[in-house]
Amino acid sequence: MKWITIIALFVTFLSQSQNTSSQLELVDFQKAMVVILLDESSNEVKGEILFDLTILKDASSIFIDAKNLVAYQAFLDNKEVKAIYDGEKLVVEAPFRASDNRQLKIRFTSYPSKAMYHIDEDNDRIWDQVWTQGQGKYTSNWLPSIDDMNDKMIWSFQITAPGSKRVIANGKLTEVQPAADQMIWNYNMEKPMSSYLVALAAGDYQVKRDSSVSGVPLEYYYYQEDEKKVAPTYQHSKEIFDFLEGEIGVAYPWQNYKQVPVKDFLYSGMENTGMTIFNDEFFTDELGANDRSYVNVNAHELAHQWFGDLVTETEAKHHWLHEGFASYYALLAEQNLYGNSYFQAQLFEYAEALNEQSSKGNSTSLLDAKANSLTFYQHGAWALHALKDEVGAFSFRESVTKYLLRNKYQNVTTASFLDVVAEVSEKDLTDFKATWLTSEVFPTAEALRILRKQSVMEQYLQLAARRISTFEESYNSYKETLQKPVEMVLVKEMVAQLSIHDNDKKYELLQQAAALNDVEVNQLIVLSTPTLNNKNRELITSMLNDASYITRESVLFLLWNDASDKRAVLESAKAQWEEMNSSLDMAWIVLALNSAGYTNEELLPFLVRLQAYTGSEYSTETRTASFDYLINLDAMSQQNYTDLMNASLHHVWRFYENARGILKAQYKKENGQFFIDQSLGNFDTKSQERLKRVLGLKD
Repeated sequence: MKWITIIALFVTFLSQSQNTSSQLELVDFQKAMVVILLDESSNEVKGEILFDLTILKDASSIFIDAKNLVAYQAFLDNKEVKAIYDGEKLVVEAPFRASDNRQLKIRFTSYPSKAMYHIDEDNDRIWDQVWTQGQGKYTSNWLPSIDDMNDKMIWSFQITAPGSKRVIANGKLTEVQPAADQMIWNYNMEKPMSSYLVALAAGDYQVKRDSSVSGVPLEYYYYQEDEKKVAPTYQHSKEIFDFLEGEIGVAYPWQNYKQVPVKDFLYSGMENTGMTIFNDEFFTDELGANDRSYVNVNAHELAHQWFGDLVTETEAKHHWLHEGFASYYALLAEQNLYGNSYFQAQLFEYAEALNEQSSKGNSTSLLDAKANSLTFYQHGAWALHALKDEVGAFSFRESVTKYLLRNKYQNVTTASFLDVVAEVSEKDLTDFKATWLTSEVFPTAEALRILRKQSVMEQYLQLAARRISTFEESYNSYKETLQKPVEMVLVKEMVAQLSIHDNDKKYELLQQAAALNDVEVNQLIVLSTPTLNNKNRELITSMLNDASYITRESVLFLLWNDASDKRAVLESAKAQWEEMNSSLDMAWIVLALNSAGYTNEELLPFLVRLQAYTGSEYSTETRTASFDYLINLDAMSQQNYTDLMNASLHHVWRFYENARGILKAQYKKENGQFFIDQSLGNFDTKSQERLKRVLGLKD
C-alpha cells in the first residue's frame, strides 16, 4: 500500500507538471548559458545549461523540457536539488517565491535522436559535421530548454569541439580558446529569442566576410574544398540583405548574419537567429546556380530574422505571420533582382496552386493551426499582397514597420498585426479578414482581379487562354510575344504551348526565343523537345554548351538518341565540358554503358564510378538517382546494397522512405535477398533490428 501511494503521488505530480504546457505565469526564463562538449567519436552531448530566472508566482516546482537524457543533475543557486525526469520533462522541486531571482543549472548528458545530427560521410565512426534543427524537432531533444516559443531568453554558448573543426552558433564570436586537441568556441547574444531558434554547426568550414550598407557583419561559410562556389552561391546575398532591411524599414535586429551550408539538411533552409542553416545542395558553381538558385531560400530565411525571430507567433494558428511574411518578402527581393514581370508570374503560380488545392477540397483557412505549407506560405504571401492592394503601398509599409517596432522581441497574434494596419490605414479590415484569413477557400477571383491591374499579367492571361487554341489561331499572338520589349514570362508561356503543336512555323519561333539567350527559356525548349528532326537539330545541338547542367544533360540525351555513332557523341560532348556535376556525370555514364563502341575494359571504370555515387559522401538527391540507375541496369554491388540499407536508416524522411521502398522490392528478388542478408552483419544490433522491421523479418 505504501508503494502504491508513492507511485500514485509521483504520477499525479508528473501529470500536473506535464499538463502545464506553459509556465509563463510562474517563471520568466531570462538568460541561458550553454556549455557543451562535442566528442568527435560519439553522438553524445555532454555539458550544462545555466538559467537566470525571475519567479513570478509562488510555486513548488518548475520544469525544463528535456528528451533523450541519460544523466542529469539539477542545482539551484549552486545547491543540488531534487529533479524528477519522465523522458519529456525535468521537473525541479524546490520552494520558489514570487519576485525571487534564482539560478538553475542543469548538468546533463544526452543522446539526441533528432534535432541534432551527426554526419559521418566516410562511415569511419567519427563525425565530419554536426548541425541542429530546432523548429519542428525541438531543441530539447539535445539540450534541456523551453519548448514554449513564448518564453524568450538571452543566450550564450561555450562549445568545445575537435580542434580541426570550426564551430558556428547564434550570436557574436567572442573568443576561441585552445584546449589540448580541442578548441573552445564562445558566442554571446544581446537580445532574447525562443529556444527553437538555438543553432550550432561544426565542420570543416572557411568563411568570407562582408558587411551590409548599414554596417551589419555578413559571414558566408563554405567547405574548404568549395571556395570557387562561394561567388555563385552567395552572389546576391548582400543585395538581398540591403534591400530587405530598407524595404522592411526596421534595422536588422541581431549582431551579425551568418549563412552556413550543411549536408543532408531536412529542409531547404532554417532561419535560426542570426544564422541561416541551408541545404548544401544549393551550394554550387555558376552553372548549378542557374539550375537551382539559392536566391529565394536566401531571401526567405533572411526575412524570417524579422518575421519569426524578432516577432514570434504565440501559437500555430498564427504561423502565417512567419511563413506568409517570409514568402512575400522573398518575392519582393526577387522582384528587386528580376523585375516586376517575374514577381507577378510567381504570384500567378501561387494562385494556380492554391486554386487547385481549393478545387480538390483540400484547402483550409489561413488561421487554421493544421493548415499545410502551401497555405501558410503561398496563401499567406497572397494575403499580404492583397492587403497592400487594399490599404495602399505606403500604409502597408508603414504598418509593417510599426508592427515590428511595437512588438520587437515579443510574441504576436494576427490581431497584433491587423490592429496596427487598421490604425495606420484608418480602414475597416473586416471584409479583408473574412476573404483572406478565415475563409476556407482561396479567393481565386479576387487574386485574378488584383493580378489584372498589371498590364503584363493581362497580356499573360490572354496568352495563357491560347492553351486550348489551334496553332493557326495562336500564331499572331506568338509573334507579338517576341516583339520588343520582350517579356520572358510571356516567352516561356509561348514555348510551353509550342510543345503541343505540330507546325513547321513553330521552329522559327523557337529559334527567335533561343536567340534571347535566357537560361530558363532554353531549358524549357530542350525539355519540351521529344526527339530531333531536320527542323530542330541545329538549334538543339547549339545548346550543348548552354550555361545549365539541366540543358546540357537533356541535349546530350537527344543527340545520343539521334546518333548512329553514339560513342562519338558522348566523347565529343565530354571534351567540350570543363565541368560536370554528379547528375550530368551519371547520365553520361549510363548512356556510355548503353552504347556500342566501348570495350568492357573501358566500361568497367564507368560502372565503378556510377556505383560510387550511392555512398554517404554524396547528396541524398545524387544517391537516389544512382540507386535508380543501378537497379535499372541490374548492376547493384554488395557495397551498393549496404549503402541502400544505410539510406533506409537516414534522417531525411523523403530519402529514407524511397530507400526503404527500393530495399523491400529488392529483397523480394533472389539476388537482392542474398546481398541484403550478407550486408546485415555490417550493422550494429539496433540498426539490424530496424532494418529487419523495414523488411518485415522476424528475429
